[in-house]
Amino acid sequence: MGSPDTEKDRSKNEVQHKVTISKPFYMGVTPVTVDQFAVFVKDSGYKPDAPKPGRAMGVEIRDGRLGWKMVDDASWRTPIFDQKGDHPVVQVGWNDAKAFCDWLSKQSGQRVHLPTEAQWEYACRAGTKTVYPWGDNPDDGKGWANCADQSLRKNVPMPWGPVIPTTKNFFAWDDGFVFTSPVGSFKANAFGLYDMIGNVWQWCGDRYGNYAKGPATDPTGKRTGDYRVLRGGGWYSPTDYCRAASRSGYYPDYRNDTYGFRLAMDSE
Repeated sequence: MGSPDTEKDRSKNEVQHKVTISKPFYMGVTPVTVDQFAVFVKDSGYKPDAPKPGRAMGVEIRDGRLGWKMVDDASWRTPIFDQKGDHPVVQVGWNDAKAFCDWLSKQSGQRVHLPTEAQWEYACRAGTKTVYPWGDNPDDGKGWANCADQSLRKNVPMPWGPVIPTTKNFFAWDDGFVFTSPVGSFKANAFGLYDMIGNVWQWCGDRYGNYAKGPATDPTGKRTGDYRVLRGGGWYSPTDYCRAASRSGYYPDYRNDTYGFRLAMDSE
């Protein structure tokens, strides 16, 4: 788990270490969709908490640049771009995703949960040790993922400025989508899972922080901390954030137009 010191664009929080997952588990074939989340909201009556100041953001495109703006009434129903029912739900925080898991656990009689970070990376890699599930070259990813590609570049020539003033890399291919795409639109990995990379960032169950030192068995992250883990990159993410080892984290009540989730379930 993690990345070798020689991997291009790696971060210091990706220290490579041996991890053992001792029990089999199920992983959602795709991220949770708009239609699926709508069923949950209707059946449960769930109402997301009103976001705290600075904890809800929407995408804003202005003068060829993509940035973020505060959205007081941020909701999975009202992202800035159009979505259909088979698109991955966005504008959901970790708390919202956890509530969905709790509801589905009661409905199914099974323990449904957000994957641990270790489960997520194992499922994403699907037996590979390369930078991306498709190999080490980002340019070979055409047909694999919905990321920051040439379709985004045509519409937003400077997608990360001025909020993120860096020289991030676009993927060289055109995936055909500027924003989210219907789940399962691209190639599945060797485990039959779609959209492990790109489309939406995916919440994991763990608290975010540096990995524990040394080998680990069934790790679940830090015991304390404010942030929860996000993995996979999204439709706007450049090459470095779409690596299998890339990791991020944010407040559990934070929402934006790129955050979604997928489910895991115990095998018993």
